[in-house]
Amino acid sequence: MIIPTPGRKLAVIDSHFPWKQSGFRYWENYEIHRLRPDTVFFSMNPYMDPFGNHVPNDFPAPVHHISQLIPKMIAENITDVYCVFLSLAVSLIGRSRLKNGMTILGSTNDLNILPFIQDRNIRLHTTIYPGGGLQPDTPLELCRLDDYYSTIFTNIKEVRTQYPSSIYVPGMINTSFYAYKPKPLTPPIKLVFSAHQGIRKNFPHMIEAFNQLDDSFHLHIVGNWQDYLPLFTNKNYTYHGLLEPEEAVRVYQQAHVFVSCSKQDWTASDGFPTTAAGDAMSTGCLLVSSNPRQDHYVMTSGVDYIEITKNRSLVDILRWVKNNYYEAMQIAANGTNKIKFMYDSKIGVTRKLKAMGLVNEVADPVYVAPPVVQPVIQPVVQPALLPGVNRAIPPSREKEQQPRPLGEPSNRSFHRKAGKNRS
Repeated sequence: MIIPTPGRKLAVIDSHFPWKQSGFRYWENYEIHRLRPDTVFFSMNPYMDPFGNHVPNDFPAPVHHISQLIPKMIAENITDVYCVFLSLAVSLIGRSRLKNGMTILGSTNDLNILPFIQDRNIRLHTTIYPGGGLQPDTPLELCRLDDYYSTIFTNIKEVRTQYPSSIYVPGMINTSFYAYKPKPLTPPIKLVFSAHQGIRKNFPHMIEAFNQLDDSFHLHIVGNWQDYLPLFTNKNYTYHGLLEPEEAVRVYQQAHVFVSCSKQDWTASDGFPTTAAGDAMSTGCLLVSSNPRQDHYVMTSGVDYIEITKNRSLVDILRWVKNNYYEAMQIAANGTNKIKFMYDSKIGVTRKLKAMGLVNEVADPVYVAPPVVQPVIQPVVQPALLPGVNRAIPPSREKEQQPRPLGEPSNRSFHRKAGKNRS
C-alpha cells in the first residue's frame, strides 16, 4: 500500500498540459494525482496542444497557468517541484543559455525561479528523456543539473554517464488503457506506423519498404502524414490522420505489427522504444524498429522485438514475419510482457515518488498479489484452416518454440490468396 509522506507537497510543471497525445506525460501525471491527490499542476499552455488547439478538460485536477506558480506555491506550502525534459529543467534554474553560448532548445530564463526555490529550501526533481531540448550535441556537463536537482530520472545513456547518481526509469505506458488483445490469425497482416510528423521519424523509409510488399499486408498510418501519401505505389493502406488515444488504441488492438523507423536528426534522437511503440506493444503488437540509440537496457532484439539494421532491412523483416508468423507472435508476446512489467505507469510513478521521498510503501496484510498472466496467442481462425499455411503449431505448444533467426526458412507462415484487400 502506498501512502503520502506527511509534510511534503508537490507541484508539477509542464509545457502543454493536459494533452493526451503527449503520451507518457499525461499518464504519468494522472498516476501522480492518484497517489498524491494534493499535487498542484501548472502548465505554460494549460488545456492547449502545441498546435494552438484547445484540449478537453478531462484531467481529474485543475491545471493552473504558469503565471500563478509563485503565489500558488506559497499558498499551497509546496515543498517539491517536478518537471520533465531538459528545456524545463534548465529554465527553472536560469540556465537556458550555457557558458559556451549554446541555448537549450525550447528553454527560457523567464521561468527562472531559482532564488525563490533556494529561499524556501524547495526540492527540485526532473526527468530527462529524449527530446525536450536534449539535442545530440548538448553539453550536459554545462547544464550542471546535479548542483540543483535532488533527483534526476532518465532512460538514456548520456544522462546516466554525466550524472551517475541519476535513476534509470523506462518510459511510461498505461497498460490498463492500452490493454492486451489477442491477435486474430486472419489475413492481411496489419502494420501500424504512428507518429507526429518529423524528419527523425523517417516515414519515407516506411513507404519505400511498403511499396515492395504484396497484398498480404495492410498498413495503417496514424499521424499528420497526408503530404507523403502520393509517394505510395502500394495502395493497401488506411490513412487515419491524428487520433486521440481512445481511437489509436482500437487501431493498435487490431494490428499485428508496429513499425518504427526512427533515426537521429539535428533536434533529437528518439528514445527506445518510442511511446507510441510501447503503447502498441502493450496491446500485443510485435515491434519492428530501428534502435538509433542502441538502447539495450530492457529490450533484446530477436527476443522482445526485431531490430531494423543494415543487415536486416525492414522489408526483409516483414517478409520473415509473414513466413514465420508463430515465431513472430512469440516475440510479440515477450515484448508485451516486458512492457507490462517494466514500463507500466503505475510501477514507474511509484518508483519516482518513492525516490523523491513523497510516498512510502507499507505492507497491506489483506493484499494478495495477482498471478502473473502471460499473453496468449489465440487465433480467431484455426491456423490449419488458413490458405497457404502448411503446418500449424497448436497454441498450447507455441511457448515451447524458440524464435527462428531471421532469414531462415520456415513453413509456419501467414499467407493469403490473391484477391480484394481488407483493412
